[in-house]
Amino acid sequence: MRFIRTFFKWQFWASIGIMLLLCFGLYHFTFKVWLKSYTNHNQEIELPDLYQMHIDDALKTLDSLGLTYEVDSVRFDSAYLPLSVLESYPEKGFKVKKGRKILIKSNPSDWRPTFLPDIVGKSKRLAITQLKLAGLEVGDTIYKPDLARDAVLGVMYKGRSIEKDFELPRFAKVDLILGKGLEYGVKTPDLIGLFLEEAESSILANRFDVGRLSVEGPVVDSSELRVFYQYPLPNDNYDQGLPVDLWLSTKDIKSLENIIKDLNRQYRNFGDNDSLAIETYKGELNLDDESINSPQLQALEDTDENEENEEKSEENSGSRGFQFD
Repeated sequence: MRFIRTFFKWQFWASIGIMLLLCFGLYHFTFKVWLKSYTNHNQEIELPDLYQMHIDDALKTLDSLGLTYEVDSVRFDSAYLPLSVLESYPEKGFKVKKGRKILIKSNPSDWRPTFLPDIVGKSKRLAITQLKLAGLEVGDTIYKPDLARDAVLGVMYKGRSIEKDFELPRFAKVDLILGKGLEYGVKTPDLIGLFLEEAESSILANRFDVGRLSVEGPVVDSSELRVFYQYPLPNDNYDQGLPVDLWLSTKDIKSLENIIKDLNRQYRNFGDNDSLAIETYKGELNLDDESINSPQLQALEDTDENEENEEKSEENSGSRGFQFD
């Protein structure tokens, strides 16, 4: 009964009314005032056209509109200006709230750099293929004597030698140093008077091989050995890759004159078909014009001819002795 009487009292309904007013006020403030202000309701911004605009100008435009952004550089496209906007999301005309993040894709200022692949020691064809895959081009090809024909010996860029993983602009031209292979008819270096180590370095530098080493006389220190004779002779035409023989001694070269003369007789042929005439070396052999045409030499030649004739006659007589009846 008391509850029913309370229900009909005016104080009860007044409390209910006050509670309703408070709830209505709270709802109105939350959804009509605070939330509208917080979400910028009906305060939308229409995105401008940023296509092909310079990236700096595009970012200034977004800053003035109170928008944030994120920029990503895609692969360089030469059809568009460097640092120009290629895409934006959301697109132009789309309405967004203040503070919305806009995604922008711009054209880089240039191609992304590339790196030199490991091509040293590989064939020319394979090296060119790998360079193209890396976005590089071949400039000049420089050939040097080497056993490996058309093999890459080195790479140069703008006159500077570079190695693998060197950073290069895309489409840059690099020069290749290639092996030429061995050459034929190359003049041999003059090694007379050089120390052994110097002579070996010169032989190898000219793409020959070090051949037989002959030492004359006793040796206390091998570093003191000098070349007093070589074969092939200095400035002879010779094929690369073949050996060069050396005669070495620590003695003075004047004391070796007799040995040098003997070697000249052995390695310098003086026949009619030789390219080196006897007059070229008559000074070294202590020969003069008279001695070359001397009666002694003529007598020796006549003796040789007589011996040859006797041998032929003996052969003929011997063959006749074996005739059958």
